[in-house]
Amino acid sequence: MKPIIGIVASFDWETGALTINDTYVKRIREAGGIPVAIPPLLGITDVIEAIDGLIIPEGPDIHPKYYGDTLSDKIEWLDIQRDEFELTLIKAALEKDLPMLGIGRGAQAINVALGGSLYQDVSEIPKAIRHNWLKNGKFLVHPAAKVHEVRIKLDSLLFEILRENLNVESTSEVFIGVNSFHHQAIKKLGNDVKPVAYAEDGIIEAIEVEGRFAIGVQWLAEYLDEMEPLFRALVKKALEYKKKKLGLLDPKNNSIDLPVEEL
Repeated sequence: MKPIIGIVASFDWETGALTINDTYVKRIREAGGIPVAIPPLLGITDVIEAIDGLIIPEGPDIHPKYYGDTLSDKIEWLDIQRDEFELTLIKAALEKDLPMLGIGRGAQAINVALGGSLYQDVSEIPKAIRHNWLKNGKFLVHPAAKVHEVRIKLDSLLFEILRENLNVESTSEVFIGVNSFHHQAIKKLGNDVKPVAYAEDGIIEAIEVEGRFAIGVQWLAEYLDEMEPLFRALVKKALEYKKKKLGLLDPKNNSIDLPVEEL
């Protein structure tokens, strides 16, 4: 038995082309899950019923109307249909306690779905370092290049997941290098959203939703091998969700410690 991990796909409304980054497919398959592309056209209920875990990936800017702001000239590109679909999907996933991972835009979408807001460009933040190593949709550096550090709080689910690959030198936080391809950032935190990692300029780099397996990271984790435990944790939690949904969990022990494998 393998859990199905839905990955929201990019959709070209002119050509009808549906795309997802094959690196996600690789990460999920290696972690023991079945990756499935989700076009932003399906009914939300159908999607939630079909999957056991969810990835909200990087993509276009979220329209500022969804967090009570007006368009600025810093907005690069938009997809309102995807905004509507993802924000509704995130809310439905949280209601079902569906395991979820947001990456890049996905982290921002989780925050906005819960009532948070964004900086439309990091230039709004005094003394912000460079966070966007993209130009015209092209990488200016290797996608796995670590261009700045983030400090992760030790009292976080993110740290618990990644700790096997981290060298802890502090009693309250640990520093890791990450890639960076975002020009927007989390501003006001949404309901039940807590920050668990920061860049050196204070910009929020990772969030979690209280009481849920719902994690968002600003860096593109799919390109970093040391982030592999993050995908394994998602697949493991999704397997637990699937077994619970099918009534296969031992009522005396709701956790699954076994590796994901074909049963």
